[in-house]
This record gives sequence, C-alpha cells and structure tokens, in this order.
Amino acid sequence: MRSGSSPAMVCGDLAVRAPQWVDAALAVGSALGIEEPELRQRLGGEPQVASEFRPGEEDLYAEVLVEMGVFDVPKRLDAREEVIAEHLRAALRAQGGLGGGYFHNLQRAFVKGELARVFRSLTRFGPRAGRGRPAEFWTALIAAGELLDPADGDDRGTVGQALEACRRGLADCADWPARSGRWARRDRRGPWGTRLRPARSGRP
Repeated sequence: MRSGSSPAMVCGDLAVRAPQWVDAALAVGSALGIEEPELRQRLGGEPQVASEFRPGEEDLYAEVLVEMGVFDVPKRLDAREEVIAEHLRAALRAQGGLGGGYFHNLQRAFVKGELARVFRSLTRFGPRAGRGRPAEFWTALIAAGELLDPADGDDRGTVGQALEACRRGLADCADWPARSGRWARRDRRGPWGTRLRPARSGRP
C-alpha cells in the first residue's frame, strides 16, 4: 500500500488496469494482511457489485467495497478485549434480532475491535420489544461496560453514561410486563432516551 493512500484509492487505481476488478480488490486485501479465505468470503457479493458499474467507475466500485467492509483489517484482541467481545455477543444474541444494515455495521465494528462503539450502539438500541430477553441483554452489557474505559465516547455520550443506562435498564426489567409479551406504553423508550424497537422484521 502506498503511504497516505486509502484502500479505496489504491483499489480504484488498480482496477483501471486489472483484467477483472476483483483482482484489484484481492491485491489490496492481501497488501493489508487480510487472509485470502476471509477476503474471498467478504467478496462473496462482489460479482453483483461489479455488474452495477461500467469502465470509468472504478473508484465508485472501490468505495462500495469499502462500505461492505471488504478492506476492514481485523484487530487482534487481547485477553481482556476477548472477554468484552464475548459479553457483547451475548447481549447481541439476547437483543431479539436486528435489521441487516445495522447488524452489518456492528459486525464491522467487531472485526475492527471497536468494542466501545459496539457497547454504546447496543445500549442506544436496547432490546427488541416482544422479542428480546431484556434482563439477559442488560446483564451482558453491564459486564462488558465494566471492563471498558468509561471516558471513551462520541458526540452521543460516553461509555460511563451508557453503563449507567444499562444499570437502569436492568433495574427496570422487573417493571416491564411479561404476560402479554409486549412493553407497556410508558416503557416504550429505552433507558438512554431511545425508542424501544417494535417486533417487526426487515428494518433496524
């Protein structure tokens, strides 16, 4: 990879000269140190992507591959981070299902080791109404949050703030109705101010 050049830039440049555009993607992924089996798996949807573009649109093709996560470099997690990731995956399993786009973004964050981002995102989203297992969800998130840096944050809040929201969520679980399988109207908003998601498929 050229110093200062993004994967998208290099892929677009190579695609102009490559017999097939996928050869450029494979070359860039290999240069980033991504194992070939993993790279080819990520490129599973590449033929459909390539069919949408014409010569002269190599840069657009490369940008789409970036958004697909093709060039995301996996971070090697240490022992503490492995424990955090497992707690986050447990919360994800207890959430009750996600829309494809949201799930894809979370998976990309896992690959890149952006565990605090995953934690804050799951907290904002909350458990799915009528589908999730709230107590299990919040318990897993609390376990993850207690191992993260409380000051890590973005313009929507810090890990510390999210952790307090998780604790409130767990405390509130006893008040959420279980008989009907749906949340009470007064609980339609999650503990971080976000609306709990209705039990509908196909949209995050």
